[in-house]
This record gives sequence, C-alpha cells and structure tokens, in this order.
Amino acid sequence: GDSNINSPIVTMVASNAEPAPMTFPLNASTYVTFAGERHLHAWLSHQFSGQSGCELSLVARARQFSSMLVLIGRVSSATSFDPKYAAIIQNKDELSIPLNLSTIPSPKEFKDAIESLSPEQQAFAKAFRSMQLESTLFGVLVVQIKPQLERVLNLADDSLTKEIKLTQDLMQLFIKYQIPSDLLSFDATSGEAELLNPTAAERLARVKGHVQAMHDMLAQAKQEEIQQREQESLYDDAFANVKGRGGFRAVAGSGPPAQKGWYRSAVINIGASAPKPLADSRSMPPRPTCGAPARQGNRAKHGHAQKPESQQQQEQPVPQPAQRFPGDSVGASSATRDYTQVPVELDQRFEKLDTDHSLRPTIINPGERWRKQSQKALLASPSTSHLSKAEQKTERDAAFDLLDALTKSGALPLTHASLHVVIAATHCFDKTVTETVIQNNVNPIAKVERSSLIMASTVHQKPVQDLIKDEQVQRVTDASPQLFLENAS
Repeated sequence: GDSNINSPIVTMVASNAEPAPMTFPLNASTYVTFAGERHLHAWLSHQFSGQSGCELSLVARARQFSSMLVLIGRVSSATSFDPKYAAIIQNKDELSIPLNLSTIPSPKEFKDAIESLSPEQQAFAKAFRSMQLESTLFGVLVVQIKPQLERVLNLADDSLTKEIKLTQDLMQLFIKYQIPSDLLSFDATSGEAELLNPTAAERLARVKGHVQAMHDMLAQAKQEEIQQREQESLYDDAFANVKGRGGFRAVAGSGPPAQKGWYRSAVINIGASAPKPLADSRSMPPRPTCGAPARQGNRAKHGHAQKPESQQQQEQPVPQPAQRFPGDSVGASSATRDYTQVPVELDQRFEKLDTDHSLRPTIINPGERWRKQSQKALLASPSTSHLSKAEQKTERDAAFDLLDALTKSGALPLTHASLHVVIAATHCFDKTVTETVIQNNVNPIAKVERSSLIMASTVHQKPVQDLIKDEQVQRVTDASPQLFLENAS
C-alpha cells in the first residue's frame, strides 16, 4: 500500500480475561488496584543493512462523548505496573506519541563481547543486560472512565450510558474544579427523607441534584468574584469611569489632602450611581474558584467546595458487597503469568533456536514531541498542538488527579481496565535485500518466519507445531528443523 498512510502493526497476542489484580502508584502513599483483561503482544521487526528502521507511533483516539485514561509505563513485577506518562482522552481527542526503538545485542553477540572480561566485570555486564531486558516490556493501561464514575457515585451499572450531559458535567467537576467525589455521590440519607431500597432512577436523580447544587454554588462564587474584581478595579483607578466626560479631570495625588479625599469620595459615588454593565467585566477574567486540588484526604482544609444544607449530616454510603479478586494474597496467583520473565525466556530461546544470531531484543521508549488533536466545542474545528515536557507533566497530573477521585485515593479498585504489554524484537540482516538473496543465497522471508515462530511459541507457551496448519508443517520443518526438536519447545 501507500507508505504515506499509517497502518497498525501486526502482533502476536496472548490474552488473559481473568488474571490476578495488579497495582500502580499514584504517589508515595497511594496505590491503585486494577483488574481486567491482560494482553501480551509480541512484535517482530526486520531491518536490512542501510535502512533506518520503521517509525512507530502510539495513537489513542476517543469518540464524541466518550472518555478514557491512558497510562504508559513498564511492568515492574508480576503484580505491579509503573506508569511514567498519563493522559485523559475524551470527545474526539487524538493523542499521537512517537516511539523510539533501540536494539541491544543478541545473546551470542553479548557472550562473545564479555568473554575476555574478568568475573566481576562479567557479573556487572550480565546484571546490566538483565535490566535492559526488563526495559523491553512496554506497557499501556487503558481505563474506561464512565463505568468507574458509576461505581464511585454509587450508581447502578449503565446508569450514565444515555446521560450525556450529566456525564460531561461530572467530568468537568472532577477535572476542572477537582470536586471530591463524596460531594456528588449518592447517599440514601442525604436528602429530605431516607430512601429504602432505592431504584436506579432514584439514585440517578439524587446525583443530578448534587451536581445542580454544585453548579449553583460555583456560579454564585464566580459572580461574587466578578463583583470583587470590579470593586478592586475601581479602587485601583478611581477616575476610570469619568475620563472623557469633561469638567472633572482632577489627577489623583494633586491638591491638598482634604481636597484629594473629597474628590475620591465624589468619584466613588458617581461610579456607584451608574455602574458598568456586567458584560464589561469580561476583560478581567475571574480567578479560579478552586485554586488548589481538593483531594480526598485533605478536602476539609479547603473551603471552596461547601456542601448544601441537605448534605451537612454525616454521610452513610449504601454498603456494597465486598469485591474479591482471585489472588488477593500477597503473592501472585499460580494462574497469573509473570510478564517480567518473558524477556528472559525469549532471550534463552533466541540463543538456542536462532542459528544465525540475528534476533536482537528491542527497547521501546516514548518520544519527546507529542501531538494532540482536540476539539474544544461540539461544532468547533479541530485544533492540533504539540505537547512539551512541561505540558506532558500537566496532562499526567490531571490524569492522576482524576484517578485519585475515581478510586477515592485507592480505596476503590479499577474494574474496567485493560493492560497491553508489548515486547519487541528486531531481525537484523547484515546486508541489503539484494545482497542477502543473491550473494548469500538466503531467503529472508524464511528467516523472518522462523523468528516469528520462535516469538509466537514463547508468548503462547505452546510448541511450534500447534501454531501452524498441518499442511505447512513439512515446509517449515525443511526450512527450520531446529524448531521441531523435542527439547525446543
């Protein structure tokens, strides 16, 4: 096809629908537990001599009125994920992150390079290579926001599916104003009368009331700040309203003290009798209502978000059945696969089955220059911006603040999440395509096919003959007989 059109890469995927839960840190004291699907992707690239390699990008796109969280990092252990980057994708946003590929030596090349070193130097080199192999696990965690909103607000499942405006209002309150979830969640005792066995509609109606009350409070706070800014502007420039009217052009600071006080009093009275319309204050943007993040643990220290009178009594959330995950113990479940061992397994099989020693593990790192396409309004034209390191940190902080609200500082697990772990390798040819076929008399397609089968059998943990069709077994056996040895699986 056309090389100018980007297309998705093809990977070998091993999926697990019911794995043990994993955790990742939000900060030094808060850890979030997540469950959901796990997908292990193996990607094989090939490179001939003189080629610069392919350019990869991670693209995350959301439809209108849809939202998700994307976290990018490394898998640090069998039960932990270490996110380095994060972003909120919603309402036709498209985030494109360039990926940088770097290869490390093949197992045979590494052994030949350290053969002449001392035992201490070899131990250091092996430990360093082990860390390099761990870096080949590139992880992407996708968290669906709407189902988690329903859990944190004590709503029934799928309650927000058709509540588009309510969902947008909740997203704005959580992201822009960082309102604690306790002020918006359903509570059977927070209304005029306690609800017994509330229905899904009653729960939703009470949450709508909390959202409306919060909007009213924010609108009132904005109005008060606008009026305060108007008063401050009058004090800063006392003669701003009488300039150009003629007959009254006293300069502040001139004349005797008593006269100056009389002029100032007169000007304020004139301004008060004929105030400027509220629309004129648009040149003075109001201060943000909630300047500091209102987190779950310290929301009592901030007075920006006040509860309505009907919510002043102590909240008693409706008890929900405790959710247990398989493998809640400290160690990982026996059925859970430790992804950190996959690079070691691949490295051993590369050394054993790759007779040409051309397979090199590949490290995937996010690039520095991100591109984000967003649409500020429903009918607005899309705009494209490039995110610097500072803006990437801002996106990460916003995503982590939202996760803190959606999980009540780690108290609620994320149930609608999917982890994608990508491990890559590159088959490197020493010569160009023409030289490989003509001079070396080698079929590069057969070599790449053998490398693909080595990776596929490791990822799926199955012998090669179980991964190919019966009519192709003889052909592959003739080309790569070492794949079908008894001890090769």
